[in-house]
Amino acid sequence: MPALMIEGRRRWACIADLHIGIETALRGSGFNIPSQLPKMSSAVETLGSLADRLLILGDVKHRITHAGRGEDREVRAIMQSIMRTFQAVVVTPGNHDGGLRDVMPEGCVITANHGTVVDGAGAFHGHVWPSEDVMACDSIVMGHVHPSVRLEDSTGGSLNEKCWMRARLSKKKVLERYRKCPVELVVAPAFNPLLTGSPINAPSGGRLGPLLRNQLVNERSISAYLLDGTNLGRLPRGKPKAARTAVRS
Repeated sequence: MPALMIEGRRRWACIADLHIGIETALRGSGFNIPSQLPKMSSAVETLGSLADRLLILGDVKHRITHAGRGEDREVRAIMQSIMRTFQAVVVTPGNHDGGLRDVMPEGCVITANHGTVVDGAGAFHGHVWPSEDVMACDSIVMGHVHPSVRLEDSTGGSLNEKCWMRARLSKKKVLERYRKCPVELVVAPAFNPLLTGSPINAPSGGRLGPLLRNQLVNERSISAYLLDGTNLGRLPRGKPKAARTAVRS
């Protein structure tokens, strides 16, 4: 499952990029896809047995500017279910979350766009620069990228698999803008099952948001983990054959 745990004084489950309502956008392009809401609701409720609090790293909804009528109902429905499962729900807004406050149930905490700190971990969506408080943490986690890895077999066939992305930051670059440099960045895959993502081992893949676009992340340190925990190691960018090398190692 594309979720991680943050354990400190409290137990947090952390997910990213639900993109509720994406099915409506796909239907407008001619794809008749059933709602993923029941599947996502069930998966989130399962996390309630592991954690008592939930952190959502942005893009709760899919429409960028505001929620449409159907999306409004779906967001309220899943969030009401989530809030019955967890003692607290915190959302760091993403670039698709325009008007989110208008449709969220009472009691859900929505942070500033620049992120928040939960039990010592910095968290933000990833589409804007994180705050000084976030960057003062040893570990930071973000969404936005929808990381995946492209895997290719010996016959030339390939597939795109969701993955977790881990990397170190470039201390020199970070300290040009911030007072402190985190030790590690973790990028969460999209929670919505319809979204695979951008291959981080492709020449131009998976480099969204100011941290990645401005070379604050050490490219040579980037590694990938499949959702089942398989460690693919460090993934050099380039042709798909890099994925073959990573899998063999």
